[in-house]
Amino acid sequence: MIDFLKQDKNWRFLAAFLVIVLGAALVRIGFTREITILVNGEPHEVRTAALTVSAALRAGKVALQEEDLVVPERGNLLWDQKVIQVDQAQTILIRAPENEYVLHTPERVPSNMMRMAGIDLFPEDRLRVNGAVVDPQAPLDFARGMVLQYEPAKTVILTIDEVESTQYTQAVTLGAAFEEEGIHLSPQDWVSQALTEPVDPGMRVTIRRARPVTVNIGDAAVTGMSAGATVGEALQDAGMSLQNLDYSLPPEDATLPENRIIEVVRVREEVMVLTDEVAYENEYVEDPYTLLDQIAVIEPGQVGIYATRERVRYEDGEVVDSLAQDAWQASETRDGVLGYGTKAEIRTAVVDGQTIEYWRKISVYATSYKPCDNQGNCHDGTATGIPLQKGVVAVRPHWISVPNGYGMWLQPVYVPGYGHAVIGDTGGGIPGTPWIDLAYRDEDYVSWHNWTTMYFLTPIPNWYPAIIVP
Repeated sequence: MIDFLKQDKNWRFLAAFLVIVLGAALVRIGFTREITILVNGEPHEVRTAALTVSAALRAGKVALQEEDLVVPERGNLLWDQKVIQVDQAQTILIRAPENEYVLHTPERVPSNMMRMAGIDLFPEDRLRVNGAVVDPQAPLDFARGMVLQYEPAKTVILTIDEVESTQYTQAVTLGAAFEEEGIHLSPQDWVSQALTEPVDPGMRVTIRRARPVTVNIGDAAVTGMSAGATVGEALQDAGMSLQNLDYSLPPEDATLPENRIIEVVRVREEVMVLTDEVAYENEYVEDPYTLLDQIAVIEPGQVGIYATRERVRYEDGEVVDSLAQDAWQASETRDGVLGYGTKAEIRTAVVDGQTIEYWRKISVYATSYKPCDNQGNCHDGTATGIPLQKGVVAVRPHWISVPNGYGMWLQPVYVPGYGHAVIGDTGGGIPGTPWIDLAYRDEDYVSWHNWTTMYFLTPIPNWYPAIIVP
């Protein structure tokens, strides 16, 4: 009986143990589930009854490093979690222009990696992975030996019409940077640097936009575009730069006025030499080598000249100032010596159809006279006593007054249209005029009042006046 009870007790113990084991197995079977483990984005399916994230990862044989990122966190309990994300840490080499950084991180977003290296990204900064440009905000697909290259944008401090801004660019030249930023320039805009200039970090560039400017020149107005800061620059842009003595209002080096109107005054100066002449006198002497009634210059006279230099200033074509600068005597007065010819030379001429031989001829003003005047007064005599008739010529008394008392009395002459005659009478004549009076009888009288020529016929007398004074 005792043995039976003892044996029954052992069976009950064994039965209880089996119930417990079976219950645990049933519980375990009840908690077993399918879990997806994403390792660097690659899914791994695991069936496990693990109660924690770490246990589930161990069940999936996922080895973890301390830097790996696990979501949910490793110690969290698994309730209804069906996905565990594991981003394994990878070694990343970041190359910057002046330094290199090595990261061991599960981070996939490039901008976050740069921040971990202490580098803040700015607009237009560029990132490359193994040479290829990548989006800083797009997660990367890791590969062993990954290199992240950092190309910082160059900073350009740009001032446009006194408004300053900061631009970031990867462009090589300034012109390309402007095109990249949509900054358009007109031909008249002013840029402090050439558009072909390489972009350097921290470069400062100033742009002045061209605006209308008006240039008044006299009565004309010229309108153009200029980005110049000074009057001179605006004039140059308008193609109206100052020349020589020209000036502008405001002055050329002044700041362009608010109304952008410039007055230009065209200036020119002339230097004139004014002269004042002092006449010279001539001394007349006989010249035996020069023909009668001709004048030869033996010693030329010289006019005395006093000169004054005067500077005259014109503004827009009008005289505004004149200044006598200096005066001097340019030449001294010197009297001249003229020779009046005394040489008589026999010549011939055909006059009134006949050949005459003469040694002198002069231009004379001829009148005519006769014995009786219009009042009935008659006088038949002449100074030489020959009858007053055709063939007698009267001259001024001083033409024949000579020391020997004979002079040219009865000198044969020829007057065209009158004929042969002799100097046989004197008269008052016309003062200041080489005058002769042609004699006629009353019955053959012809009136003369005109200029003609009187020829002195051969032979040449022993004496004759070198000059016949009117």
